Amino acid sequence: MQKQRLKQEIGLKLSPQQIQFLGLLQIPLLSLEKRIEEELESNPALEEQSEGDKSSENGEQNWEKNSSKNSHKEETNREFTHQRELSLQEFLLEQLPMLNLNNFEYSISEFIVGCLDDNGFLSRSLLSITDDLLFKMNLEVSEYDLVPILKSIQTLEPVGVGARDLQECLLIQLENKEPSLSITDAILLLSKHYSAFSNKNYEKLMRELKLSEDELKAAYKEIEMLNPKPGASFSNQVEGNNYITPDFSLEIQNDELQVVLNNSKVKRLKSSEYYKNMLKNLEDTKGDKEAISFLKDKIEGANWFANALIQREQTLLNTMNCIVKLQMDYFKTGDERTLKPMKLMDIAEQIDLDVSTISRVTNSKYIETPYGTFLLKDFFSDAYSKEDGTTISNKVVKSHLKEIIEIEDKKKPYSDEELSEKLGEKGYHIARRTVAKYREQLDFPVARLRRTL
Repeated sequence: MQKQRLKQEIGLKLSPQQIQFLGLLQIPLLSLEKRIEEELESNPALEEQSEGDKSSENGEQNWEKNSSKNSHKEETNREFTHQRELSLQEFLLEQLPMLNLNNFEYSISEFIVGCLDDNGFLSRSLLSITDDLLFKMNLEVSEYDLVPILKSIQTLEPVGVGARDLQECLLIQLENKEPSLSITDAILLLSKHYSAFSNKNYEKLMRELKLSEDELKAAYKEIEMLNPKPGASFSNQVEGNNYITPDFSLEIQNDELQVVLNNSKVKRLKSSEYYKNMLKNLEDTKGDKEAISFLKDKIEGANWFANALIQREQTLLNTMNCIVKLQMDYFKTGDERTLKPMKLMDIAEQIDLDVSTISRVTNSKYIETPYGTFLLKDFFSDAYSKEDGTTISNKVVKSHLKEIIEIEDKKKPYSDEELSEKLGEKGYHIARRTVAKYREQLDFPVARLRRTL
C-alpha cells in the first residue's frame, strides 16, 4: 500500500501546465513556430502583439532583448529560398521517352522508377514488384520479363541508378567508362572477387588476379572515383533540402562571449484586450455563466501560453550561458581538447533547475559558433582521470585517438590493442574494448578496413 501511495504522489507532482511547459522547452525553434501557430488557431483569446504595444505581460523586455541583434543573422542563416528542384524519380521519368519502349514496357518502367530509393537503388526484389504490378495495375509479368526493362533503366543518368546493390551499382559505372587496363581489372575485381575487395584482402587479390601492387592500386583508384549513391544528389522532397536551424548563436567581441537566442521570427503574444473587455461586460451585467466560464478559460490559457514562452526563453538562455561559462576555454578557442567533463547535473546545480529540465533544454537544440554549428548535448561528456590526478573530458581522449588514426601508416593501420598502447604512451590508459567503442563513435572502421595499398 505504501508503494502504491508513493507512486500516486510522484504522479501528482506535475500539473498539466507544467507538462506543457516542459514540452515547450524540449522542442527546437522551427517546431516552436509551428506550435505557436497551432495555439493561435485554437485559442481566440490569444493574439500576436503588435509593434509598439506596451501592454504585454511581465518579461517583454527579455523577449525583445536579442531580437535586433540576431534578425540579420537569421535572415542569412535560416531563411533559405530554394527553387524547386526535380526529384530523382522526376529526372528519370523525363528520360524514359528516349528508351524507345512500347506502352507495356513504358508502364512497367514508370513503376520501377517509382520503387527506387533516395540513393537510386532498387532495394525491393523483382518478385515483390511482379506481385505489385499484378495487384495494382493488373499486369501479369515474370521476374524474367522485368530484367531487360530494368537494364534499360540502368542506362539512364545518373549512371548507376537502378542497381540492386552496391556491387551492381559500381559495375554499371565502370562499364560506362572508356575501356582501359585498370578499368578491366576493376571490373574483374568487383565481379569475381567482391568479398575480398570489400575486406581489402590485397594479398589474395594480387595472387588470384595475378596483379602487381601498382596494378591493384590502379584498379582500386578507379573504383574509389565512382559514386556509391548516384541518386543522393537529387532532392526527393518538394521543399528541397532540410537545414539545421540553430536555436542559439555565439558572438565573440573583444574576447567577450555573448549568447544570442535566435527568436526574432518567433511571434510575441498576449491575451486579447477584446476578449478581456467582453468578459468584464458579461461579469458586470451578470451575463451567461457558460460564456463567462469559456472566456475565463481562454484568457487564462492565453496568459499562460504567452508567459510560458517568455519563461522558456529565460530558461534556455540561463542554460546556454551556464554551458558557455563552464566550457569557456572551448568556446574561446574551438579546440575540442579544452572541453571539460560536464554532466546535466552540473548545469542543474548551477541554475537551480531539475536535471530532467536541463535534459529537455539541451535536447535537439543547436548553437552556431565561429567554429561550426553543434548540438548542445555534444558538450556533455564523462570524466577521465589521468595518472597525475587531473580530470579531463573523455572527448579529449577521443581527440587524441582521432589524431593517432589519422597519421597512422595506412599500409599497416593500428589494431585496437595497438591504439590502446599508443594512447597509453600519451598518458591515457584506456582498455582495448573502450578504444573500440571510441573508434566506432568517431566513425573509424576496424584496422583491416583502414588499410590502403
